[in-house]
Amino acid sequence: MSRPPRRLSRRRTVLLTATASLTALSGCSTNDQADGARAETVLQLDEASPVGVSNEFSTPVDAVGHAGRAAVRTAIDGGEGTVDGYYGPGVSAPYVVTDDAEYYCVETETVDSVAAPGYAYTVEVDSVDSFLLGPPSSVPFADLPEHDRDVVRDALGDASLIHAPHYPPFGVTFAYASAERRERSRFVPENDGQRVEWDGELLRFAFEGERSVNVATVAVRADRVASSQREFRRAVGEERGRSIDDPTADQRAVLDEAVDSEYAESPPHSEAFATVLDALSADGEVVPLVRYDGSWYFTHFSRAD
Repeated sequence: MSRPPRRLSRRRTVLLTATASLTALSGCSTNDQADGARAETVLQLDEASPVGVSNEFSTPVDAVGHAGRAAVRTAIDGGEGTVDGYYGPGVSAPYVVTDDAEYYCVETETVDSVAAPGYAYTVEVDSVDSFLLGPPSSVPFADLPEHDRDVVRDALGDASLIHAPHYPPFGVTFAYASAERRERSRFVPENDGQRVEWDGELLRFAFEGERSVNVATVAVRADRVASSQREFRRAVGEERGRSIDDPTADQRAVLDEAVDSEYAESPPHSEAFATVLDALSADGEVVPLVRYDGSWYFTHFSRAD
């Protein structure tokens, strides 16, 4: 069992960093400290404010990708939303939050999936005003079939992104289970070199290839879990976190040091550290949140090599 000296507080880390930088410039640095750090198991506990937990574990409804946004709103209103197409619902976190700070747990279920030909394109974006002699001929975005317009929005997730300066090329795949939609599409079969003018931007579609893809029907459901950020933190903590009650003096020393800066040991671990890690673990992984001494903390954990 190996226990290193107490770590410096985070307030003193800046001074240590500056000193280390000067030492490196003078040619006196070694790799011993770095090698030692890789041999340690490290635990840090950072304050988990209600706002911080909300930002970490939830997605604003308006930030849900275009493909799933309407379905999520339908589910929040008490119905069952449905997403049909190549692009999925696009919910990046298990919870969504409304403008009124109502939090919902979102669940999705694939109820059907069929194979369909997918036509992949790379899309380059230029401002219409960037052409000195005027832009080349193009088709207005509004003239595209509605399902083609939706696919472009689905691929972007957030349509406002195309107005970002120097927005990089992005990929889009047009794939429809419906034969009628395939027949009406401007991009099925391939239509290389298509130009589309959309809200002051010129989109140039370069065909990349055809392949078979799955077009799914996904059901979206939502259950309310909290009506405030503080309630949400408690709900997420109870669902995904752990609470440490009545720690021993040695365990408290580990936790207090993890809160103040970080706690580190080289294996084999002390009984106190091993017990703390076991209390913070579920299914072999350290949980993301812990309640200790009446406060919630984010856990940051790295194992020794």
